Amino acid sequence: MEFSHFKKKAKGFECLGPSSVAEAASYSNSCNLSLWMNTRYKAPVDHEFLAKWELRHAAVLNHLKLNILDKFPHAEIDMELPLQSVNLCGNTLFGVPDAICRFPNGQLMVCDAKSGKKRVSHWIQVGLYGHMIQGLARAKGAPIPDIYGFALCYGNFDQEGGFNKNNIEFLTITGPQSLAEVLPEPTRKRIREILSISGSDDLPLANPNSQNCRFCKWKIGCDQAFQGYGNKVVDVSEFF
Repeated sequence: MEFSHFKKKAKGFECLGPSSVAEAASYSNSCNLSLWMNTRYKAPVDHEFLAKWELRHAAVLNHLKLNILDKFPHAEIDMELPLQSVNLCGNTLFGVPDAICRFPNGQLMVCDAKSGKKRVSHWIQVGLYGHMIQGLARAKGAPIPDIYGFALCYGNFDQEGGFNKNNIEFLTITGPQSLAEVLPEPTRKRIREILSISGSDDLPLANPNSQNCRFCKWKIGCDQAFQGYGNKVVDVSEFF
């Protein structure tokens, strides 16, 4: 890895976001080197892409709040409340859930707004937020909140960036087993592995492939980045 391409995070601010951990846990991007870099370095920013994403996210975020108010009128809502950093399984997590609903009985629901395709990593992400909230409560000596469930609000945009307000989806997973549903033990095991590797002082090997490298933020400095298959078609007829 050519580290000179990237700016190192300040000491004390080295961390991973739950979304990155969730993507790796669902194997949508599972490069150990990428996660290690993401913990310690700032990736280059595409400001045009970020500005468009922020506008789309704001639109879906507003619909998320409207859906919550409609379905849970008695809930108190904290929008985009940054959580305190937590140490988990060898690394540090920091994140900002889009909405936390607090019900009169003390239960919580963690919600997120998404402007892209549905992914299993989105449920893993809100599950991680849930555990962070519980851990922070215990650290403060407060009662550990019961998680009522999780919600995801999806908004769809056309290729020109137009927003279709009639095509909003508000999905929930609720009930006493909701946390176990979004974070079953095999997923938890994978998360423990991710955080242990990415939090270690040892530089891990990259996991280059078309999926991991396609949108990797660290590709410009990685000498192991996947270069593509080219136009050649491989003949496998002999295997039949």
